[in-house]
Amino acid sequence: MTAFDLTGLVVYVDGDFVDASEAKISVFDHGLLYGDGVFEGIRVFDGALFRPHDHLARLRRSARALALDVPLQERELLEVLCEVVRRSGLSDAHVRPVLTRGFGAPGLDPSRCERPTLIVTAYPFPPLLGLEPLRVLVSSVVRKAPRSLGAHVKSLNYLDGIVAKQQASAAGMNEAVMLDALGAVAECTSTNLFAVFGDELATPTLRAALPGITRLTVLELAAELGIPARERELWPMELYSADAAFVTGSGAGVVPIGEIDGRPIPTVDHPVFIRLQEAYRARTRDARYLVRIGAREEEELHERG
Repeated sequence: MTAFDLTGLVVYVDGDFVDASEAKISVFDHGLLYGDGVFEGIRVFDGALFRPHDHLARLRRSARALALDVPLQERELLEVLCEVVRRSGLSDAHVRPVLTRGFGAPGLDPSRCERPTLIVTAYPFPPLLGLEPLRVLVSSVVRKAPRSLGAHVKSLNYLDGIVAKQQASAAGMNEAVMLDALGAVAECTSTNLFAVFGDELATPTLRAALPGITRLTVLELAAELGIPARERELWPMELYSADAAFVTGSGAGVVPIGEIDGRPIPTVDHPVFIRLQEAYRARTRDARYLVRIGAREEEELHERG
């Protein structure tokens, strides 16, 4: 495993910009003690944040669900994201705002915490799952949503995904498909999932899947390209007969699946996948969806047009 190089990176912690090697939070922060917090992962392509307003809106929804206050207004938080990237000297990166319950006495009661902790990091980030077709298994680890924490909350607790990822790695696979409590496909460990049957695109409902920003982008692109798309219950054995399948995520992009539980899936040559992958790459360079790092948000915002 290659060491994570902090050289030159700057981190924002509760109002201060500090060298990444010196950034600190309390060992009594409830985010560390109990996973009590939320976060986002936003991509920087060629010096521009991709769909940051959609990400920050989801961060606020996640925070509201946990009764967490976001200490900055959207415009202020967006400028902090840009400033961290600028100070870190990055043009292609992953930006992660993290909001925790903050410092407090041990114990689950959130009223023990004084105020939330806000952290923003930015760092170089090659595609999370690589570029080659993925070998995937269907995990025995069940997504906990929706009968506990709602799937719309992007919380700091990813233990179910971590255990499923360990299971996939132990089997020599790249990724794992996770099912919901009913046995329907939910998503992968940190990405949404799509399958193609004929010319129709299908993706699981949001019952136990995060409403991904890249997922949303792909659904928008499908509509623009005239590709029929349905959000529906998708069952694991259906995946075995899919004509194509792929995963989506801010950190991953749009990545083909080449094998599920040992069954080959001919994704890379399927025209629906090719069109969507190419359209996604073009969308990440579309000024209507970008905020330039080098300029103030009010001057450069072209979100949605």
